[in-house]
Amino acid sequence: MSDVIRDVNRTPEGIIVHLAGEIDLHQIPDFHAALIDLCAEGTTRIILDLSKVEYMDSSGIGTLVEIFRRLKKENRKLILVSPAERVRSLLEITRLDQYFTVAKSSEEAKML
Repeated sequence: MSDVIRDVNRTPEGIIVHLAGEIDLHQIPDFHAALIDLCAEGTTRIILDLSKVEYMDSSGIGTLVEIFRRLKKENRKLILVSPAERVRSLLEITRLDQYFTVAKSSEEAKML
């Protein structure tokens, strides 16, 4: 399991993953592998709570894009919850906020 993944909750509406810390090149191998494993579970949606992620570099963004594409191909969803300010700014600068579904809370994400 990745150091940035603090908690994983499996619900009927999807898998909720609480993340914290910094998602950078050093964290990516374990983070990527953990997300691929979660994708393999076949849930309809993976919900990533980004509220406690202090920093994310381009390797983190690339991983999110890959997981988004993987799920979308199978008519499943990746939903980002409450990205912290620095992460939200990165999503806006790269215009990825137009592609990702972003929710204010995990409860809202379960309904999307």
